[in-house]
Amino acid sequence: MHFKLPPVCLRAPARRSVTALCAVMSAGMITACGGGGDDASGSLAVSGVLYGLEQGKTITLQNNGSDELALNANGAFAFGHAAAPGAPYAVTVKTQPAGQHCTVGQGTGTLSAAPTNVRVDCMGVGAGYTLGGTVSGVPAGQAVVLTNAGGEDLAVAADGAFTFARPLAAGASYSVAVKTAPAGSGCVVRNGSGVVAAAAVKSVAVQCAPLSTLPDGEWQHDRCQASASGGVRDLWRLSVRGEGWSSVDVAVGTVNFSNGQCGGVGVATPGALSRTFWFQPQRSEFGAGLAVFWGNTQAFPYGHLLAPVWTRVALVRKANHLCLLDDPATLSTFTTAASLEPVVTAAIAAGQCFSPR
Repeated sequence: MHFKLPPVCLRAPARRSVTALCAVMSAGMITACGGGGDDASGSLAVSGVLYGLEQGKTITLQNNGSDELALNANGAFAFGHAAAPGAPYAVTVKTQPAGQHCTVGQGTGTLSAAPTNVRVDCMGVGAGYTLGGTVSGVPAGQAVVLTNAGGEDLAVAADGAFTFARPLAAGASYSVAVKTAPAGSGCVVRNGSGVVAAAAVKSVAVQCAPLSTLPDGEWQHDRCQASASGGVRDLWRLSVRGEGWSSVDVAVGTVNFSNGQCGGVGVATPGALSRTFWFQPQRSEFGAGLAVFWGNTQAFPYGHLLAPVWTRVALVRKANHLCLLDDPATLSTFTTAASLEPVVTAAIAAGQCFSPR
């Protein structure tokens, strides 16, 4: 519906509150408006949601170090200064509410047609639980940059324990990932996602290694399959044999879950695994965000008394995923790391790869 006269919003000239008085001089209608939103020119406003602010208290946010917004109630908010699509934004806390500590999640980015999803969480000073774990394999003079759900970054420059600065409330979810790996290295995160119980989280494990190093440890398939007891994922237990241009023994088992969505940690096949294959690399390439090992797998599907079956494959590591490509047409067509990148990205999106367990 279109009106001849646009809304006229009456605001204080300096610091804006989350509420403002608007008079719409058309057909006697009155409309309330907040401190922002998209305007008719196509400009966009930075918006989000405030949680946990105690009654009677005020928090002041800033966007890009200048545009200020004072909030005194939980709920949706928007900054008053709109900007064109593609403009950067960076939301920070300028003034904390008395007796509380507030943090900003997803507070940086560039404006687009999709609404911004800035999240501001407040809690009492000293409340909440820390999120952390251990890092290994960081080269001297370099750092690995970790991120929790894209809302808080942490640079770790040495092996050992790490802790994010922002405390989390009980029941809050977390998801730790590698934002930037050290040059020439690949890093994987184990135990990186979960829900905070009434205790500090110290179990996140980040392992970095040169890209030329073959992957090891336990990896579970990204795809969950239904089972009689709930859900099941395939399990790979990788053991590197030897140094340098070595080989990998891959023991195959399962991880069983009590629910059909494979939620939680699950129970891995205990002890030695009976189904095993062997991977022998022949060449490798590192680039386009990938570590690619071309080679062959050797398996004994008909027993060790009969001849093994050899299959040409590529074992690819991208970020926190491990993919085995064995389609002959794919391997013949895409012979470099750069050409394989979209193939691997599609395989990860389709749930055809493995993640660290």
